[in-house]
Amino acid sequence: MTTRDTMYSEDISDSHKHVVSVLQDGVTKLPPELDEAGNVEYKTKLDNTSSHRAIHLATQLQWRLAEGDGHALYIVGVHDNGDVVGISDEEFEHTIDTLENMAQQLDNARIVSIKKRVLHDSERVVAEVRLAQKAPLPQTELRVAVLGDYGAGKSTVLGCLTHGEADDGRGKARLNLMRHQHELESGHTSSITLSTVGFDGDGRVQNYTNNRSAEHIFQRSQHVVTFIDTCGHAKHLKTTARALTGYSPHVFCVVIPADAVEVSTTTREYIQIAAALGMPLMVAVSKMDIADKAGFAALMHELLGTLDAVLPERSKCIVVNVDEHQSLADDMMRMSVVPIFTTSAVRTLGFGDLTAVLGKSLAKRVAYSTDGVKPFEFHIEHLYSIDTVGTVATGWVHSGAVAAGGAADTQQLVIGPDSSGNFVEADVSSIHTLRTPTESAKAGMSASLAIQPRSPITIQKGMVVLGADQLEAGGRRISSEFTATVTVLCSDLVKMQAVVVHIRSTYHLATIVDIGSSTDHQPPGCAQATTGLRLRLSGNVRELIYPGMPVVARDGRSLTFAGRVTAAM
Repeated sequence: MTTRDTMYSEDISDSHKHVVSVLQDGVTKLPPELDEAGNVEYKTKLDNTSSHRAIHLATQLQWRLAEGDGHALYIVGVHDNGDVVGISDEEFEHTIDTLENMAQQLDNARIVSIKKRVLHDSERVVAEVRLAQKAPLPQTELRVAVLGDYGAGKSTVLGCLTHGEADDGRGKARLNLMRHQHELESGHTSSITLSTVGFDGDGRVQNYTNNRSAEHIFQRSQHVVTFIDTCGHAKHLKTTARALTGYSPHVFCVVIPADAVEVSTTTREYIQIAAALGMPLMVAVSKMDIADKAGFAALMHELLGTLDAVLPERSKCIVVNVDEHQSLADDMMRMSVVPIFTTSAVRTLGFGDLTAVLGKSLAKRVAYSTDGVKPFEFHIEHLYSIDTVGTVATGWVHSGAVAAGGAADTQQLVIGPDSSGNFVEADVSSIHTLRTPTESAKAGMSASLAIQPRSPITIQKGMVVLGADQLEAGGRRISSEFTATVTVLCSDLVKMQAVVVHIRSTYHLATIVDIGSSTDHQPPGCAQATTGLRLRLSGNVRELIYPGMPVVARDGRSLTFAGRVTAAM
């Protein structure tokens, strides 16, 4: 059992609770409060709380709820050391009012029971107050990969979107997204960063302007947009490629600075990749505050020409104060239009239309199967190790559903493959979706799974958790060789050429075994010539391969090709 299972959790049997309760007659001492674990909080009394103190108390309640998988117990009239002292009726009423206000601040919590006892030697009272999270609202999630050249202003644009702050012209807005000291010093992203904007049931934007934490944004939102901030510099191309294949984006957002002299080669490649993968595409033009009229007109002319050449069947629309955000969002997700937004982080211009369109955009859920069945499939993007839980994997549920203790349909789960292509049986002991404890995770949502393999295996990024009977379903095969239809992004390819191929969140050295022309599996609306390749992973590595899986290849600091798998050999 973990520490969260001890002390008064409603999710466990009474035999696991503490035998001592403040409600029992004659009890004058409880075990000391556990400050750093558990879902139980001692409070002598709560009254005359300042606004700063109220925020702290609400955050503390949120943590206790998380520790108790959505349940918390507040013991009133008890010091932190366990001394039972009691409080007056008036102090008790103020304390209950404060607890109700704390729950209201979280929006998703409520008091479910209040049980109190009057101390025999006085009129002072003690109480147990149980709180629980409300049933979560149905949520949808859209993942947007933000791409662009070195210095295009990707992180600055996201800083304005997620924090609602104007930039100072020197990159102040981007500081909220950067994770490492060297990023802060250089001003350039070198790692994948996820940031969030939410939308409540009425379509109101939920970001850090009106919320104090990501958890609060998730709790108040019915639609969540997760931005995947990528690297612009060529030396971090490996990281950017991993974002494209491993983080399951639904939309590509290419950022272009308005003061650019021309559409860069990198930008052209990202547009080509969007076409090759058959992805919805949007363009955000940044730094409008420093653009000159003639230069901007020339840039837009070249941009529209590039889009017409690569995606001739998609309309292009420069968005300025439009009203039909829903129809524009639908057309973008159907890949019939490429919206272009002009923005200024310094003047905070253009973000209204951008956020409104994203708030109306819904991702299409995909199940990789040919028989209509939607088996559970979860792709691991990142790993954590927690002392009381074990290995926790974060990622995306591609299809099906899973419940803590197994898949939703009780089928056995497996995790893998390792470098030899092996899978082992595994259990899922607990689940979080959007940082909230839940009983299950369904297709189309980010999730964190506490995974417990039944046999030794080193869990790594890029592995998959799925039903054991689905390893050979839907064209899946554990193989070292596969065919793909790709768009070539560099000079001509040659047989036996070595490339680095990105598959999900991992990458392998591979050899091009055969090259042939291909018009099959042409991405919709893509005018680019496609090539059929047969690739073999080097070093006897075997991977889980299936039709439709995206692949991106690079050679040093340049992209080589992008496309989708047609078959595993």
